[in-house]
Amino acid sequence: MKLRYDAGEADAGRKVYHILKNTLGLSAGAVKRLKYASAVTVNGRPAFMDRRVEPGDTVEAELDRAEAAPDFPPERGELEILFENPALLAINKPAGMLAHPSRGRYTGTAANFAAGYLLETAGSAVCHAVNRLDRDTSGVMVFAKNAHFKARAMEALRAPEAEKEYLAYLCGALPEERGVIDLPIDREREGFQKRVVRDSGKRAVTEYETLGRTEIYGRTVTKVRLALRTGRTHQIRVHCAHLGAPVLGDGLYGTAASAELAERLGLTAHLLHARRLSFTEPLTGEPLTLKAPVMRADMIKCGEFFENSY
Repeated sequence: MKLRYDAGEADAGRKVYHILKNTLGLSAGAVKRLKYASAVTVNGRPAFMDRRVEPGDTVEAELDRAEAAPDFPPERGELEILFENPALLAINKPAGMLAHPSRGRYTGTAANFAAGYLLETAGSAVCHAVNRLDRDTSGVMVFAKNAHFKARAMEALRAPEAEKEYLAYLCGALPEERGVIDLPIDREREGFQKRVVRDSGKRAVTEYETLGRTEIYGRTVTKVRLALRTGRTHQIRVHCAHLGAPVLGDGLYGTAASAELAERLGLTAHLLHARRLSFTEPLTGEPLTLKAPVMRADMIKCGEFFENSY
């Protein structure tokens, strides 16, 4: 993928480096990688970073030439693609699939399959995860096709106007029909995966709205819409569990009651789905909303209990 800039009268005498960094928005690290890959041209000819441009000059940066191959193998796999353009790829990640390789699992992840798809369709396996979902959380997951647009997309997702909406089924009920949970989250212990609400933690803010409530096998189950205003690890799961209504099927933060109900329902994953992501798309600068339909049999089955609920 190439970034292009046509110099105007106001650019006379500017260095290529400043155009790449200040006008095209590339990081200093990205500019350095482009430099060593000889991936920058002026009017089609290789150019040094201190080259000064003249009006009418065309500066181009070939981003793909400065990208290293991924350190995990590309694989063929089924992907439900929600959106794709030259910068981004968005999928509806299924529950039970890891978002990216780890020390314990090097293959079979969403990142492996995204890399395999891009290798087949675009000739490059480079892909960077922009947002990450827990293994058992399904829904919208975004990959960038180079490091520059990963940084731009992550910045867009941190902007105040960005929206990250989830659907969940909880065992129990939250205190109000709608509200804001503003409680800090910290690691339970150093080196451990589990998180807890603790004053020493980082601020975490979750908005929620109750969509329905019903009884399933004698237990109260609540259907909720949640919106993340911060992005802490396990944030929704920790907040809901702390308030006495863990996500149904959550083996890490659930209670004995929620575990019993999950077993009766035959659940093998927690019922949490990232269904909408809205942000400014970095390639065009236009608003982008990505929606992931609920395709999971377990959530569809649970939803059937709500047909006659309020």
